[in-house]
Amino acid sequence: MKKWILLSLMGIFVGGQAQALTEIEISGEADFNGIVHLLPTAQQGETQFRVPSLLLNFGVPLKDDNLLYVSFEGAEKKTDTSESFMVSTREAYLDLVSIFEGAHALRFGVVPLAWLEAQYQDVNYRFLGETAWGITEKWKYESYSDLGIAFRSEMPMDMGEWALSVVNGEGRTQDSAGPHKEGALFLRFQAWESAIISLNYIHGTYEQYGDDVAAKERIQANFLYKPEDSVTKFGIELLDTHDPADAITDGKMADGVDVTAFAGQAIHGFGGSAFVIFGTGPKAEIMLRYDYLNAAVGEEGKDMQTGIASIAYQVSPDVKTAFAVDRTWYAETYGKGIRDASKVEFAAQVLF
Repeated sequence: MKKWILLSLMGIFVGGQAQALTEIEISGEADFNGIVHLLPTAQQGETQFRVPSLLLNFGVPLKDDNLLYVSFEGAEKKTDTSESFMVSTREAYLDLVSIFEGAHALRFGVVPLAWLEAQYQDVNYRFLGETAWGITEKWKYESYSDLGIAFRSEMPMDMGEWALSVVNGEGRTQDSAGPHKEGALFLRFQAWESAIISLNYIHGTYEQYGDDVAAKERIQANFLYKPEDSVTKFGIELLDTHDPADAITDGKMADGVDVTAFAGQAIHGFGGSAFVIFGTGPKAEIMLRYDYLNAAVGEEGKDMQTGIASIAYQVSPDVKTAFAVDRTWYAETYGKGIRDASKVEFAAQVLF
């Protein structure tokens, strides 16, 4: 990603003294989609042009190697009655390193969750739209970022990295003033030349659903194989969830699964994702992906699955295009009014 260096005479005041900003790193991403819906539903034959994501990032170097980082995201938001383009703060945190010796950092503000941040750094087909997002984000089990604090560090003997965070737990768009917070421990082992193993554990408590079933839990594991100097990659991700049924309904998790019959109970979900990417030419690659979710383990008709196939072409180092087709199958009693969905799309990703 190219970075523009903006020479600035602006200043910020810390402790009543002005500190000049000499370099601000500006980067971003613009994603564009053209979609045709396929299945014989009310949407069949409909075409749609979308901007699923528009990112604008500012990295502000501070003294002693500290950093202020702010990222804004513009995206189309769809409700039951309308669709609009909205801009929000995706990340806004102070990255504090000067108080430590070695590769350690303390972040506080609107911080990205370590699991999703690492996942998109490794493999980023997010520009295809929500269907190709990481499974915890697209099924709304987690938000990409949240208000809180995070500590990150390297493991000894170059084994990898780890992170510990405490956040509100309701996502960056919610203000959680209650006593309960959400804690996460992220481990990323990369001592091997071409393989990465990641583990993540999240535990929190919902404020409004009763102490007996208020627990929120995520257990995640991921294996990624990506040889150096090769476009080939493949990975497997597993996800285990526990939430109150009312939280799943209110948060519209798991593509709107209907669990109203289990109100007042805790729901166990289990899912996973597998993908492979391989090159077909100097600038072309094919991506195949399969996602599966059983949104209520032990209950009939609460499972769904999605398949995605894409061929992408790297037009230039900062422009990538793709043609993709996907299909999602739902169990017959998955949710009210929910039917199988399929679409083809042409997508473009522009990095700057």
